[in-house]
Amino acid sequence: LVFEQNTIQKFGDSKIDVLIALHACDTATDDAIFKGFSANAKLIICAPCCHKQLRQESKGKPIENPLFKHGIFKERQYEMITDTIRALIMEKHNYQTKIFEFISNEHTRKNVMLVGIKTKEKIEKKDVQTNIDSLKEAYGVEKHYLETITDKTK
Repeated sequence: LVFEQNTIQKFGDSKIDVLIALHACDTATDDAIFKGFSANAKLIICAPCCHKQLRQESKGKPIENPLFKHGIFKERQYEMITDTIRALIMEKHNYQTKIFEFISNEHTRKNVMLVGIKTKEKIEKKDVQTNIDSLKEAYGVEKHYLETITDKTK
């Protein structure tokens, strides 16, 4: 068992069974998930934090949804959209996913755990991509960072 405190890009070991990223800010969560994909990790556990990428991308784009009228609600919606897209991308890479609260809201509002368990079951990647595309279209998202870095390796 090895614990490493560093940026995920600087971690060179390609043999990773379990990847855990706790409160990795913004796209650092995506970098960690991608490292898990690259290493074919059996288990990926992330507690995402600071969901800025999609929210910043959406600035200036009119969305006719009253949930986006107030900044705090927009922020929370984009947190859910970001993590849902992450889970779907993990599914495309043959991970069964679960998202759940792992600690009470009284301690922190950043209490979402995203877990991916590597599976040998074949995933209908086209169906998963359709879900990703529908979600992105509905919320004015052009590209999720995790898509960008996984597309570069194809």
